[in-house]
Amino acid sequence: MENTFDINAFDKERLQSPASFKQCRGLGYKFAKDQKTGAMNWRLQKQIQGCLYGLAVEKKLTFKKANELFTKKVLPKAFFDKIDLYLKENS
Repeated sequence: MENTFDINAFDKERLQSPASFKQCRGLGYKFAKDQKTGAMNWRLQKQIQGCLYGLAVEKKLTFKKANELFTKKVLPKAFFDKIDLYLKENS
């Protein structure tokens, strides 16, 4: 299947707007899947999705930055640190 998504087709205003829920969900799926077995860690998927969407609501994660995360092989440590901090504060 060919990837037909082109980030350059969006106007500057959309690129600077907050990341969409679907982007956050897709990133959760991408980074929660075990690379060796292909098994999904559903708890981690929801944690990543929640973290990223929370940042998008706060306007700290833009549409363009979320798109750039899709090119990474692993989610940057800063996001895992945010998840760990949230879990520590709310448990």
